[in-house]
Amino acid sequence: MPNIDLPGARLHYRTVGSGKPLVLVHGSATDMTTWDGVIDNLASDHRVTVYDRRGYGQSEHRPVRDHRIHARDLCAVLEQAVGEPAKVLGWSSGGNIALASATARPDLFSELVVVEAPFHGLRHADRAVLATAVRLKLLQLRGHPQEATEVFFRFATALQSGGNSYDLADDSLRNDILRNATPVLAEWDPHPFGVMAEHISVRAVVNLPMPITWVLGSESSPWMTGLHTRIQRRRPDIDTVVINGAGHLIHLDCPAEFVAAVRGEPTRTDHTAPTCDGS
Repeated sequence: MPNIDLPGARLHYRTVGSGKPLVLVHGSATDMTTWDGVIDNLASDHRVTVYDRRGYGQSEHRPVRDHRIHARDLCAVLEQAVGEPAKVLGWSSGGNIALASATARPDLFSELVVVEAPFHGLRHADRAVLATAVRLKLLQLRGHPQEATEVFFRFATALQSGGNSYDLADDSLRNDILRNATPVLAEWDPHPFGVMAEHISVRAVVNLPMPITWVLGSESSPWMTGLHTRIQRRRPDIDTVVINGAGHLIHLDCPAEFVAAVRGEPTRTDHTAPTCDGS
């Protein structure tokens, strides 16, 4: 597997397909393997690059609390692994990283796709967010990191219809998530440049020169939708796509609809993709 050597870390990445460049940035508690179910489909008409963020998967590094480092790493991937302006998709905390990188280096981006990003999530935290943070940290302090990670993921994947996608997932997916528990718990530590991208201004996002698509799952938390709406009010040209039946794990729950959203398909007059069937 190719890699990029950076100060203190070696980022592992993979590139498949040909066509316009597309870079996928994973969220917390996952690594590049989270894209395995969609990468081949996307690679039929894109040159797709995926990578393990610093501290995740095979990109070994101590846990990163300062997300400016992750943003700089993404810029390095775009410069060294891609070599031309690319469409960049960031899911969950990866969406915040993509937003931060785009505000710093817009010349590296041709388009931006943001999927369920908790942008300014602390600034607009609701009761569930605060309760999750407290419970997670208490479990961590008591020496129960696995339970703490599960608290986070049950919160992140909560479904409006009840339950959560984490508990509905198979053992393989849950094991993959728990394998990346350590950096997740670090990301929930207080930090001025932390996971929720509080240091990036709304104005900086509104002024980005590239087209922006923002993808949401209809089953996800209203908190996530509200964070998007605050940006969309200031930048009404954002193409908002809501995938019916999807939760926070959109690319896993609804891979076909996720791929269609990345490609800008189908033509949507109501900005809503078809309800996913899980295939």
